[in-house]
Amino acid sequence: MAVIETVTATAALAEVDELLWRVLWQPLGLPPDARGRFGIDGKEIVLAARERGKLVGGLVAVWTSRTEIELRHLAVAPEAQGKGIGRSLAAALSGIVAAKKGRRIHTIARSTSAGFFRRLGFQTAPGQAPEHPVFLAHSITFELMEKIVD
Repeated sequence: MAVIETVTATAALAEVDELLWRVLWQPLGLPPDARGRFGIDGKEIVLAARERGKLVGGLVAVWTSRTEIELRHLAVAPEAQGKGIGRSLAAALSGIVAAKKGRRIHTIARSTSAGFFRRLGFQTAPGQAPEHPVFLAHSITFELMEKIVD
């Protein structure tokens, strides 16, 4: 069972960034600083999932208003996938958002992960999803998705 923690220490943030890069962007040929290139303004929440002290998952979300947060990045190490770690990270984020009286979590899901988000209760949101040439070269498109927090 993974332990979910909020990350604030610089070394732990770098560890989450490395995991995100290794799982999400390195396979596409993007550089290690890819998360910074995809950043948006707002107060950030970074969560880490650890099993026996080892980082196995990470999540980054950014408050876009007082009641809305954008889930920007979610990754689970390949050897730990299929164990509910991504679900646990998303549930922890939902709990934080609910505790802060947030109302909506939205995300720009890769076509390869939209099914995962649907299983978590996300639905297609209105609007046009962005396109990015690096992702299109790998046949990855995006879908705007949202979940209302109870």
